[in-house]
Amino acid sequence: MKAKVLVCTGADDPLVPPEQVNAFQKEMRKAGADWQVISYGGAGHSFTNPAADGSMGPNFKYHEPTDRRAWTAMQYFLAEAFTL
Repeated sequence: MKAKVLVCTGADDPLVPPEQVNAFQKEMRKAGADWQVISYGGAGHSFTNPAADGSMGPNFKYHEPTDRRAWTAMQYFLAEAFTL
């Protein structure tokens, strides 16, 4: 696998439990990929969506600090990918 992969996930995301994240990591290792998984504590699903108000459940809510952190991680990831 030649593509670089960045996954930013909420540690409290009910749609992507830790078992799935672990299985993904195992697949990336097996593929020899250049990958990163960042799991953000206190964040659930839709943490980057300001319109997510928790009406679909408490773990479906915008989380501003995580949104900022994930945005920074993505910017660094893309800068690295396009300068190497």
